[in-house]
Amino acid sequence: MLLTCNMAFPVTAQDLVKTYNVINPNTEAWQGAPVEIGGIDGYRSALVTIDGKEVPCQMDDLDGDGGADHLFFLTDIKGKDRQTVKVSLWRKGDPRSYKERTFADIILPNSKIKEKNKQNVYLKEFTVMGGSDPFRSIHQHGVVFESELTAFRIYCSPRQTVDLYGKYKRQLELKESEFYPDKEQLAQGFGDDVLLVGDGVGLGALNGWNGNEPVAFTDCESRSQRIVTTGPLRSIVEIVDKNWRPTADAEPFTVTSRYTIIAGHRDCKVDVQVSVPKGFTLTNDIKKTPYYIGITNVRGSKSWTNAKGLLASWGSDYPAKGDTTTQTKQTVGLAVCIPAANLEKRADTKYDYGYVVKIPQGHLTYAISFCSDKEENGYHNEDAWKKATSEWERDLQKRSLIILKK
Repeated sequence: MLLTCNMAFPVTAQDLVKTYNVINPNTEAWQGAPVEIGGIDGYRSALVTIDGKEVPCQMDDLDGDGGADHLFFLTDIKGKDRQTVKVSLWRKGDPRSYKERTFADIILPNSKIKEKNKQNVYLKEFTVMGGSDPFRSIHQHGVVFESELTAFRIYCSPRQTVDLYGKYKRQLELKESEFYPDKEQLAQGFGDDVLLVGDGVGLGALNGWNGNEPVAFTDCESRSQRIVTTGPLRSIVEIVDKNWRPTADAEPFTVTSRYTIIAGHRDCKVDVQVSVPKGFTLTNDIKKTPYYIGITNVRGSKSWTNAKGLLASWGSDYPAKGDTTTQTKQTVGLAVCIPAANLEKRADTKYDYGYVVKIPQGHLTYAISFCSDKEENGYHNEDAWKKATSEWERDLQKRSLIILKK
């Protein structure tokens, strides 16, 4: 169930009020810093004020039980600063209305509608049996999600490639364009597909590794895509590969990947969880399973790394294979940042630059980001993207807001 702050707010007295201190331990100011508070089960509405001023918030059902369990909001906070946050909660009533700054959807094609950007059979989630490939059956080929800056789609094929949609303007577009803008929308300044992923992993998709090349999630009981939440401040989508066997004689286990995009951010956080059914444990063989995370080797691109988990590139190519007449070359900067402790070795393939990684504790969090040269307010050359990714990597290391309850 999806709960977001997007309707009228109750006028009755609140049922619970909590006060927190939000502290920025870093010396630099942080614009749009994400703050998350758990344990709000049993409430339907929320109001957040920071130093007495209302800020947009979002209530999310992250465990899928039908009720909100987390409260999410953004704050602009100075370096070494402390803010007083007041959270008012109601058990009844409807949430407040805030401007939409993120979006996600899954769509089935409607045979009665010809236009590619007007399909209207919307899904919350879908599951296919392991041997099935619904790539041609799902409109947009999988779940899509966006902030004002960037947009992504995750192919529902076993490779689960992450494809990209670049924008000229900082605005939401996928609800209207459905990843396929028409001529009128393009004339209005809409963006479109900017990456030829081919047979690679795209931008930072997780795959297995057989010692020579990435391994897709083919041998599994089922594969699912789900919109965990979508709202004004963040969207979270989930990919589940249930009872996957990386090799024919391997023990089955489940890999769950959650992609989170936040309003005002161009990057996306990826949380990976490796699990087994109740009654089983993560064996040493499962813990030693190698994985692959990479970025597409765009034709003629140059890549660079700091050898500590940041891997980035800059290059240009046509986004559709073989189409050099109706499409123009797109220049993109790609980047992935993986914790150094999870790196095994650098491994470039025919299609990707990448790393072999390990997940010995059953959990991995990494980040992906990109820019398109078409952006009006973006990065337009390799040097600018190098500087931006270096700053991004350092920023990821210090993104630690401390929430202290009074």
